[in-house]
Amino acid sequence: MEILPGPEWEGLLNELKKQKCTALFIGATDSGKSSLVKYLVKRLIQETIKVSIVDSDIGQSTLGLPGTISMKVFSDDRDIENFRFEKMFFVGSINPAKKITLMIEGSKRMVDICREKSDITFVDTTGLVSGEIGRALKIGKVRAIKPEHIIAIQRHDELEHILKLIENINIHRIRASVMAKCRGREHRMKYREKKFLDYFNEKRVSEFLLHQHAVGFFYNGKSFRLKHGDFKDGTIIGLNHNDDTMALGVIVETTAHSILFKSPIKSLRGINRVVFGEITI
Repeated sequence: MEILPGPEWEGLLNELKKQKCTALFIGATDSGKSSLVKYLVKRLIQETIKVSIVDSDIGQSTLGLPGTISMKVFSDDRDIENFRFEKMFFVGSINPAKKITLMIEGSKRMVDICREKSDITFVDTTGLVSGEIGRALKIGKVRAIKPEHIIAIQRHDELEHILKLIENINIHRIRASVMAKCRGREHRMKYREKKFLDYFNEKRVSEFLLHQHAVGFFYNGKSFRLKHGDFKDGTIIGLNHNDDTMALGVIVETTAHSILFKSPIKSLRGINRVVFGEITI
């Protein structure tokens, strides 16, 4: 679908391409953050500027999978056509309010990778902006990532309680596009379901068995000993090499000492951590 630029987008584009930078996008749900990011990426690569996206919208990720923070570097139009993540960080929830520390840590990890590989890095964030929790999440990301630009997309003044706390960073206030579509809860649920069904396509997955003594089991950033019944069948897990998520899996069965799961991963070689999440399918 063609993205129609807003009246302020061209000026923002010209400002961002002046120097190598990182820009953090903030906006409420359905404010059009992702559309603006995609438009800017397409325009910048046309000028041979290498751009990367960190998609930390764990509930409605366009680049990656639900419950993950993902990244990709864009060099030409082929990368736009193949709009799929290169690396991901498994958070394990679609609710950012439950995982603020992991959200901040995972976003910074992805940004650090992108800064090494691209001229400009865009960080797309969740629509959680209201109240103390929304403010804590966004300010935490700003302090960890230290972007040169904040792109604040708002309909009225819903972001000002966050923006007033930000100092020494260029803030660009952009009016939310009238074309931005409001999507209901059911639509969001179906979107996430389709993402997982595509990823765990029966033609792509295999079954694997992992014993607890072979890898570390983690939940909420802490190691634990698995007990029978701790997690439901259908729970999504992250298959990690240290902090790097190599693939996701879905639990078929758990015992007191092992898990049986399906995943599109080709081999478990190098996997030394299993991160358990709160998402079930």
